[in-house]
Amino acid sequence: MLGSQLASSAGASESLSWTDERTKALDEIKKLEPDDRLGLYASLIRMNSALFESVRGWDAWLRNPSFINTFTQEELKEIFKQFKDVCVQFLEEDVRWTGKKEKSLPSASKVPKGERAEAERRYA
Repeated sequence: MLGSQLASSAGASESLSWTDERTKALDEIKKLEPDDRLGLYASLIRMNSALFESVRGWDAWLRNPSFINTFTQEELKEIFKQFKDVCVQFLEEDVRWTGKKEKSLPSASKVPKGERAEAERRYA
């Protein structure tokens, strides 16, 4: 009980575990219901940030050589299958939407890649 009282006090966000932080982000994203263009844009940024943080965490974890010892082969197979499904779906959407923007921004392809801003390079 004392732990739950401490967690509800000021600065509780500093004491959240990684799982608690991701659960909070997940709950917030599930509640998103933007109703205008700006809301959609802000929500996309929020979702992208949540994905980025999660992927960055997994990347750090997977690059740690001692990490593999914490999972059985069956667990790794399950994670692989789930991640592959998510990765394929995400990359298919990436190709779909980036392809649409590549077609609508023909002037960007005329500037050498090294001279373009990072955001513009995606569409060239």
